[in-house]
Amino acid sequence: MATPSREDALTTLAEGQGRLDELVSSIPPDDLARSATIGGGDWSVQDLIGHIATWEELAVRSLVEWQAGEVPWVESPDGPFSDPTPGNVDEFNAGTIEEHRAASTEQTLARAADVHRRLVEAIEGLTDEQWRARAGYDAPGGRRRTLVTLLGSVLGAPRRPFGHAFAHLPDLDALARSLG
Repeated sequence: MATPSREDALTTLAEGQGRLDELVSSIPPDDLARSATIGGGDWSVQDLIGHIATWEELAVRSLVEWQAGEVPWVESPDGPFSDPTPGNVDEFNAGTIEEHRAASTEQTLARAADVHRRLVEAIEGLTDEQWRARAGYDAPGGRRRTLVTLLGSVLGAPRRPFGHAFAHLPDLDALARSLG
């Protein structure tokens, strides 16, 4: 798989966010916070939006830490990428969903919009050299990551760097169709 350019990453993020926004706007507001509507689990649409926002916040944080010459928390021994066990990221996701569940739907949507805007601005503000720069640390597994591969994995889905939203669109689409 080719390493995405900044423009490719921004296009993927914009397309995913656009489709996500389109589907969310097609769901009646009263159904956004209703639990057990997404993916056969206990998540609501609001939980899903908060989940995506959490990973975008991690990407922004990782970018800031990277630029400061630090090992991004996401790859630290306490971070979700430190342990390759499949349940590790699931456990992290469950904890962050619970942490943000008390927020209102409006607060969650505002948080998601704000972090997405900050993420896009941060990526747009990078040079091509920064985008392709190699880490000053060894990533888990002894790899030496580039900034693009770090951000692509934080914001990614299987076989789709920067495509996290796309991993959740089928469940959201199924809900929207069931309510329409």
